[in-house]
Amino acid sequence: MRSNLTTSDIFDVNKRTGGLILGKNRLDDYASKYLSRVCREALTTPMPLPIERILADAHLTVIEIPLSKSLDIFGCCLLLDGEVQIYDKSTGGMRLQSFPAGTILIDPDYAARYGEGAKRNTLIHEALHWEKDKRYFEILQIKNRAASEKLYPIMCRQSETNYVPPEGKNTKENEVRWLEWQAHRLAPRVLMPCDMFKKKALEIIEHPEVNDVLPFSCDALIESLSSFFMVSRSSAKYRLIEVGLETAIAQFEDYTDVYAEILESKDYQPLSPIEAFSLASEDPLLSEWISSGSFIYADGYFVLASPKFVAFKAGVPRLTITAKKNLQRCVLNIREQRFADYTNACKDFEGLCYLYKTNVEAQDVDKRIYLFDPKLQTNIKELDPDESYTAAYKSIPAYDEDEENQLLGMLGMPSKTLCQCLWFLMENRHWTAPSTFMEHTGLHSNYHGKIKNDTYNNMGTDVLMAVCIGLKLRLFLIESVFDKSQNKLNRFQDPDKTYYRILERFPGVSLNDFNGMLKAAKLPELGTKEKVS
Repeated sequence: MRSNLTTSDIFDVNKRTGGLILGKNRLDDYASKYLSRVCREALTTPMPLPIERILADAHLTVIEIPLSKSLDIFGCCLLLDGEVQIYDKSTGGMRLQSFPAGTILIDPDYAARYGEGAKRNTLIHEALHWEKDKRYFEILQIKNRAASEKLYPIMCRQSETNYVPPEGKNTKENEVRWLEWQAHRLAPRVLMPCDMFKKKALEIIEHPEVNDVLPFSCDALIESLSSFFMVSRSSAKYRLIEVGLETAIAQFEDYTDVYAEILESKDYQPLSPIEAFSLASEDPLLSEWISSGSFIYADGYFVLASPKFVAFKAGVPRLTITAKKNLQRCVLNIREQRFADYTNACKDFEGLCYLYKTNVEAQDVDKRIYLFDPKLQTNIKELDPDESYTAAYKSIPAYDEDEENQLLGMLGMPSKTLCQCLWFLMENRHWTAPSTFMEHTGLHSNYHGKIKNDTYNNMGTDVLMAVCIGLKLRLFLIESVFDKSQNKLNRFQDPDKTYYRILERFPGVSLNDFNGMLKAAKLPELGTKEKVS
């Protein structure tokens, strides 16, 4: 018997809690044990797993229902009768709904976005929870009802796919996170049993013509395996490495292209303001992550809007020292990776949000993309979910709180005009020279004199917005300034809708970058050199 066993080699059940203890070196052993009970033939013949039959034999009922607006939560298995927070599209909020034990919930929008392979992975993930974790929660409910109510049910999240809980942390929360770690890693091993997956892969490699995989390549191999086992291409990619075939597939000419996400990628890459805006505008899912997670743009990153991580300096948000030392805990992970246009490249980015860093139509040798994937958002420490974006944003100390308070006081005084309020700010910024005003606002110097002389209180939205952007006012102050004017912003109609989106996510943005974002959104830019009469 081996004497150098580690925690990675354990396959046991905690007799006190009923929880499965499973090391990473024994994952395939558990997958084989599970399959020997639910589908023995999958251990002797390569085949797509008959998931519907397995679920029916286990008396599990599948219900498709929205679970989160951001699609981070993709599934849940009711191991006991209980209530689950579901996303109500009609109200845009969450509500509790009761379900009986033996119910699997899967988000239909998640399945539609990420494909049939992702849906099958989710169903097996939840079936595994039913198989291995039901006893744990039954015991927990009896011994510690308070902990049970806090930790149950397990809401399965994309952002926890790659999370590895700390060893030796003896808390109920950590125990449950290990159960989720197991399910994430077991699902693809059940869908693609080690020996049979390897057998099928070698069969295709050795006889591609028999398997109708011509012309043959690494890309074609992955597509064939993905189709055969009815799994995502990403799962098939990683499984090839896990079963020890990396040396074999590395011989393919397109290997480095297909595996660029592993071989040639860099995480936590900073973006320019316009790149960040364009990426967020590409996909409503990333937009929802930013909004619902209370992120703002600072120093190249979307960072949690908390005074712990962000401080305003000269009206511009900057990362704190704490944030710079802990990027993984407070910013969205944007990955940069090399892009190659192989046959099924588009399928490898199915459901993901990405932006080309270089012109892919050009014949550049090194083409790159910026990529947002919920599965890469592993270590972010979320803000209090009850804390709204506005509250979080306002909690960040202003660069000059006295000025903000004075401005709000002036805006509330009927005796003070719009021009007087703006001139107060302009004097504080030392915009006494028309040329300085023009530099920050892009407006003709003539506007400077009209504001100074209090003769332009009827200025239009585009002029007032350009002045506010140049002054680097925060959004709630801009709204107050507009309330003082004859102009009213409409959050739900462009161009105001886009103004809001920029100002919420990019406080302190320069006029140049603001205009770059407007240009990307195909909207008129702010600022004009023309003289006003």
